[in-house]
Amino acid sequence: MRGTDITWEGGEHAFLLNIALLRALQVKCDAGPQHILQRLSDGRWMVDDVIEPIRLGLEGGGMSKADARVLVQKHVEDLPLTMSVMTARMVLMASLFGVDDDTPGEPKAGEEKTQTRDREENGASHRSTSGPESSTATSEK
Repeated sequence: MRGTDITWEGGEHAFLLNIALLRALQVKCDAGPQHILQRLSDGRWMVDDVIEPIRLGLEGGGMSKADARVLVQKHVEDLPLTMSVMTARMVLMASLFGVDDDTPGEPKAGEEKTQTRDREENGASHRSTSGPESSTATSEK
């Protein structure tokens, strides 16, 4: 499983919640990861729903437990918790749904849209919206 880098207090930090850390999160929050994400999304979160995904995510991303605790104390616990809800959501979402590297829009300088080039090289093409599948759907109406 790959984590995510999030620009957060003090710079960019790696966050990762692997299975072991997701289990630890469940114990700390007395709820499954999806339920915690739902509480963070609809405003019914509990204190540890905000704090623990960030702290555990920092540890999973490679930060020492001591450094993660200090950073969370300073930038989460010592500030209004609502300021950290979005960060906790992003850490959980990256762990539950993965990280999409295919950002829409123009490629960055020096990058190419390799997916299209790869398709052309191997003879594949984009899926057509016309043809037997769409004509069948039209004739059934």
